[in-house]
Amino acid sequence: MEKWKRIEIVGDIAIIGIPFGKKPEDLKDYAKEIMSKHPYIKSVWGRYRDTKGDFRLPTYYHVLGEKRSETIYKEHGCKYYLDFTKVFFSSKLSFEHLRIAKEVKKGEIIINMFAGYGPFSILSAKLGKPKLVYSIDINPYAYYYMMANIDLNKTYNVIPIYGDTFKKIYYLENADRIISPLPEKAKEAYEIALQKIKPGGIIHLFVEIESKEDPVKEAMKLYPKAFFGRIVRSVKPFRYHVILDIKA
Repeated sequence: MEKWKRIEIVGDIAIIGIPFGKKPEDLKDYAKEIMSKHPYIKSVWGRYRDTKGDFRLPTYYHVLGEKRSETIYKEHGCKYYLDFTKVFFSSKLSFEHLRIAKEVKKGEIIINMFAGYGPFSILSAKLGKPKLVYSIDINPYAYYYMMANIDLNKTYNVIPIYGDTFKKIYYLENADRIISPLPEKAKEAYEIALQKIKPGGIIHLFVEIESKEDPVKEAMKLYPKAFFGRIVRSVKPFRYHVILDIKA
């Protein structure tokens, strides 16, 4: 039986990355094997690598088990209630959730421009003890799950804001730290973040880079004030998402 490496476990649900040339129904035998070996898995879904629409959602297909996409996902001591078909989810961001949260200092004002269901904001609030974390998202489902997750983790210094970050951010106070985890809108987000960051503050900017050699080097050429860069994931051949830390 062919085995596919791209599997994510989200709570009690397994998500299989659908390889090029395969159809969701081709995953059924593999899904049965997963559920047999791991009884806690109640549902298996297939996912194409595409993301589309304003909410950056991939195309999902239910393969086996309960036809349910809502679950509780645990990461770095936090619990997140979410529906991965309605909000952007990637376990590959787990490392960055923790890395950035560990850099947060007590009393900071933070703006998360594209907060999703809340992982960057909530973990930063738990570990770094900032004063406030303003968390904006245009996706109504993300806003709903973010509010639920604030209660679930008792991080009441996270302030959920529903709406377009490019409009809402101007009503907020200036921040010590700004997180912008939307690579597709990096340029526009950076220009606005520069207007809202305090002198000496840090912008964590996710960018999308096409490169056959060194994606981090190419990204840092575009943003010369960056002092740290790292590849977060590969999205297509020679196309990468890179995180840059930029000092204002």
